[in-house]
Amino acid sequence: MSWHEIVKYRPEYYDENGAYKANEWTSISDIGKFYDGKIFTLENYLRVEQRYIAVILSIMSRMDCKYLTVEYLEVDKNDIEKHINSSKDHTTDSLLVTSLIQLEQGKRIYYKNIDNVIRLALREYIYIVLCNKQKKLKIEFGYDYYLYVLCNLDNRILDNLVNSVGLYLDPRG
Repeated sequence: MSWHEIVKYRPEYYDENGAYKANEWTSISDIGKFYDGKIFTLENYLRVEQRYIAVILSIMSRMDCKYLTVEYLEVDKNDIEKHINSSKDHTTDSLLVTSLIQLEQGKRIYYKNIDNVIRLALREYIYIVLCNKQKKLKIEFGYDYYLYVLCNLDNRILDNLVNSVGLYLDPRG
């Protein structure tokens, strides 16, 4: 098993030292800002967020993984209300936060219900580590929209799954 970094960042924008040269958004809080002369919109954000959900579901499906267990969970409940009030997607975020009540360490999150948990992590409401020890799959969410996956899928298979949804395996790794 090995760790893989999955990113939205296009490989051609990395220089020979591994630094990313394009000016791109890294968080939902960047909605409304300008990148390369264009405003970053909620629609743009949601499109990329859905790619991350799709890749996790594809990996789970390929590994015949029906659920992931919450291995680690960190929630700053004092920060949630402030987060929602400044949300760029207030209606959805208000609904997402209600699912926080059900999250706890050791809980199984089944395939059909995992999308909201992924959204909570990508929108920085929670820090969560998900795993299925039996299937040897572990998922962590990093800063700047990095997704870390520990699995035993062949690199070519994983690369195909990742590329099929418009994401990339980090070319530096």
